[in-house]
Amino acid sequence: MWTQESWYTEAKNWASKHKEFVNKMALLNFNMLKNHLPDKADSEILEMVVEYSKKRINAPIDFKKYPELRGVRELIVAEWKGIEDGAGLDDGLTAVYTNGMNFYHRMICTGKIGKMDGFSEKAKCSYIFFPDSDHGPLLANNLDTSPEEPFDAPEWPALNEHLIIGSVSSGIFLDEEPEEIFPAPVFKVVARYCRNATEAVEILERYTQFWGPCNAIVIDRETRCAMIEKSACRMGVRWSKDGFGFITAMTAEHPEMNAYLNDRRQASLKARNLGPGCADEVYWKKQDQRRLLMNELLDQARKNPTLETMRRFIQFRDPVRGNVCGNGETYVPGGAPSEYTVRTIIWLLKEGRALWWAKEGNKPSYENPMPEVKFENVLLWE
Repeated sequence: MWTQESWYTEAKNWASKHKEFVNKMALLNFNMLKNHLPDKADSEILEMVVEYSKKRINAPIDFKKYPELRGVRELIVAEWKGIEDGAGLDDGLTAVYTNGMNFYHRMICTGKIGKMDGFSEKAKCSYIFFPDSDHGPLLANNLDTSPEEPFDAPEWPALNEHLIIGSVSSGIFLDEEPEEIFPAPVFKVVARYCRNATEAVEILERYTQFWGPCNAIVIDRETRCAMIEKSACRMGVRWSKDGFGFITAMTAEHPEMNAYLNDRRQASLKARNLGPGCADEVYWKKQDQRRLLMNELLDQARKNPTLETMRRFIQFRDPVRGNVCGNGETYVPGGAPSEYTVRTIIWLLKEGRALWWAKEGNKPSYENPMPEVKFENVLLWE
């Protein structure tokens, strides 16, 4: 049973254990907002996000349409307080940590306020799933971002005993603004009520106004695999025919979502008076090329889905074909570096362990394996 005490205690304990991570993420989010709001004082930005957070938590809820949200408002308040107390944050940075990215997507990416910059949200990640291999089902993830973004050792990826959901950025600018603003904990709702990928996708579709934009992969124990590409209000779902699947950031394969993404890209360039061949256009082309490359690599992997195949796939780098794993490549002369893959994880779901690699200083992640992580008291994926 969900209670305010349990949500507060769980959030406080987690934030206390990951205090450095939470504080660094709060500051990273705050600095991102500052870059987009250069004319605002720090105190003004914090006040804006605090007020935005209050507006979200007090937004009306249609319980006939979303019955799972009964009582959730009080649970979220308790959770936010637990994060604040556990990490030692003040009210402003708590709001930035819990609501800063939503503020960015709903207020800045829609063009309502601030300075829009196509490079501000880096690609941030890919996920790959093999339903079977020489080590059973495998899940891999790249965290693609700036070296300033904090990360921890791998945690067990399952959402509940039935499901795994992973998400990455979708990179949609001048997006539509959803009618719903309440901070519904959609993935927690899925974890509580869903036992397979079909049920999970149904709730994700019904709650489409509350989550994203992002791209997401949904996997269940029967190796059903849904690949989702999502804006703030739209959602395209592709189901794998054989359980193999991947998602990657800042691009879209679903025809309708691909068309919408490209439309928003062009609108973004026009709004900022950027012409053909600009840095953003080159960057977006690279993201689309990575998606096409990963389709090719997945087709190859189906023929020999081993652990080593997965490692080569998630860490793939080739000067001609392109990269799945990044290292700050520069796409235009004199331009800013693109993402670094600061961490790679491969979860061996049948064996309850994870292999991982991490960037340290100038040493790329793919050259720096870390000690294997073994998970205790988890339900293995047989």
